Amino acid sequence: MLLGLNKLIFHRGISTIITRGYQQQMAAIDTKYEEAVQTLNELQCYKMLSAKQKLDGLGLLLMKEFLHRVDVSEEDINDLRVIHVTGTKGKGSTCAFVESILRKHGVRTGFYSSPHLLEVRERIRLNGRPISTELFTKYFWEVHELLKISEDDYEAKIPSYFYMLTILAFYIFKHEKVGAAVIEVGIGGAFDATNVISHPICCGVAALGIDHTDYLGNTIEKIAWQKGGIFKPNTPAFTLPQPTEGMAVLEQRANEFNVDLKIVPNFDSYPKSHDLTLGLSGDHQKLNASLATQLANCWLQRTSMTPIMTSPNLLFPLNETFQQGLQSCVWNGRGQVIKFRSVSFYLDGAHTVRSLTCATKWFMEESSREEFRSKTSCEKILAFNVTSNRDAKQFLEILFPCGFTRSLFVPNIASHAPSRFNDQNNLKIPIENQIFRIFANRDAWKEVCQVRGTPTNNDEAQTFLSVADALSSVTEGRDDELWKTLQSMTSQEEYPPMKLRGKHLQVFVTGSLHLVGAFLRILKPDMNE
Repeated sequence: MLLGLNKLIFHRGISTIITRGYQQQMAAIDTKYEEAVQTLNELQCYKMLSAKQKLDGLGLLLMKEFLHRVDVSEEDINDLRVIHVTGTKGKGSTCAFVESILRKHGVRTGFYSSPHLLEVRERIRLNGRPISTELFTKYFWEVHELLKISEDDYEAKIPSYFYMLTILAFYIFKHEKVGAAVIEVGIGGAFDATNVISHPICCGVAALGIDHTDYLGNTIEKIAWQKGGIFKPNTPAFTLPQPTEGMAVLEQRANEFNVDLKIVPNFDSYPKSHDLTLGLSGDHQKLNASLATQLANCWLQRTSMTPIMTSPNLLFPLNETFQQGLQSCVWNGRGQVIKFRSVSFYLDGAHTVRSLTCATKWFMEESSREEFRSKTSCEKILAFNVTSNRDAKQFLEILFPCGFTRSLFVPNIASHAPSRFNDQNNLKIPIENQIFRIFANRDAWKEVCQVRGTPTNNDEAQTFLSVADALSSVTEGRDDELWKTLQSMTSQEEYPPMKLRGKHLQVFVTGSLHLVGAFLRILKPDMNE
């Protein structure tokens, strides 16, 4: 009996030692990760090239030079068997669908996208999950050191923020031996940092629209020319139906590269698609799903992994594996609903006219469906911000028909309290500028309401210094767990009470993916675990 007790005490002691050792190891990894994020964030303000230099092709030359310095060759990139996707809107969702389909076919996937919502490691995914803190830390410092030891031999010492992450993604995918790399273009295509892929398996173009005009041009034709720059000789390419002017330019670019550019069919045209519920909600996701289906099938065909044979019109019955990939796809911050007691949050980071129009339609349909199911009327609240030089008034005119009774104008800042999420820090935009922007947005909303014949006052359209402050004002007395979380995150600022009625609240968060990320830090902080 005593011997057994001694053994038990001994094993418990060993277990405690192992547990402590593991905790210390993880704490050290967390520290190194935070140091990596801080070092990376410092690159946000580093302007490696001017826009003109990038458009002259210098950025791609430097990108190839940086990749050479970390021992990633053109052949290494081509060995990743890349699917390269561009577009103004929907390219991230398309990539998420593609990755999910390939993973269901047993392919070890890598997926590079931007921006991130909570943590920068979300941008680099392995088998559908953000790369672990441990692996991100390991590879970041390896790349950092390789660049450091070779800097004396090169004029460009270090890459800028996005270039660094793109280098890191290719480096990780090489060393993790992924079977397929799904690469989302950052901005444009022709001169984007990702466009060092000389032989992708296939390319895709999601919906074209007007965005990033200071870099890409202010017409659909100029933007289409940039997007078509990812086409490569004799590489299959697919596109959604596009505006006439944009489509003509894409076809011209396809001819330049000797590319057979195909227009994907409407998703509802596929046999066996009618009973399928896509993992990403909203009618606008159907064309993204169709583009993804064609890209994934082309990849399977060109890599000899038993694709489905298609007809001349590209239609084919979606088998169980394709259906599972489309149904199980997850892409946070796009058409996402998170529900608490007495309040539901509808989150979509739409930040162009076209995407916001789609997101508004989705919100109106989904919120009406919730009202119908709950058999009660709900109160709709808008949480809004825009960044860059986007036209807030134009966006708010799209949102006006939703019938919001309250509106919250907040910067893309979750909280001013200390946080482990330094990944969300934006060093390029001073806090004063961010605060100025929310007042401008509030004034634009009041102007829209005035013109539409429904004047609003400052109690109905409020500004807040952080998302935590806004949520505290809205959710007080509605959800104990959420309220408890907010108490350590709010500022000392005094805000007038919202005077909300006892109805169920439906909060639509939109205008910026960074704003959505700030909300998710509070509503779903363990999203990546």
